Amino acid sequence: MQKMLFLIPVLILVSCGQPQEPKVTLLNKDSVEKLNEARNLKNAGAPPRDTLLKQIADLEKELYASEVLNETKANKIVALYQSYYQHYHRYAETPDFLFKAGEITENINQPYRAIDFYTHCYEEYPNFKFSAECLFRMANLYDYKLNNYLKAKALYEEVKEQFPKSQMAKDADAAIKLMSESDQEMIREFEKKNGVKK
Repeated sequence: MQKMLFLIPVLILVSCGQPQEPKVTLLNKDSVEKLNEARNLKNAGAPPRDTLLKQIADLEKELYASEVLNETKANKIVALYQSYYQHYHRYAETPDFLFKAGEITENINQPYRAIDFYTHCYEEYPNFKFSAECLFRMANLYDYKLNNYLKAKALYEEVKEQFPKSQMAKDADAAIKLMSESDQEMIREFEKKNGVKK
């Protein structure tokens, strides 16, 4: 039995011929980054990352230089931010782009799109520096743009719970108090109109 064990490796070495040195390719930092980009692409038609970043930077300069928000350019940059998020979601700048997309869509009166961007930003990037702002802005949109006070109040409460020491928590608390005061005023107004006496 032991002799057979020694014969098998010898036969394998003889049958394979001379061992070949494995080819080793060392990747530099840029090559690794490009390889990771290729792996992260959701489809073959994704624009190159550096091209998207340049387009975003150029259009941001135009938008921020103008005193009036151009809706066509706003929609164009939102599309660029969205494309960047879809193809390069793991990069550090992605939550910033989502947040900016939320701000812009909020300013061109697209509250549902803004909420969608803020939601992705808040849920997918929990360590993002503006997470509290994302949540607060969603609450604000439900409160003032969509008149969904229950959803707004729930989100204001979540701001207070998740970010208790932040300025946003204080703002959320003030917004909840304002909602309560508004409710009481509405009740008083209703009673006044309908002749209800206490």
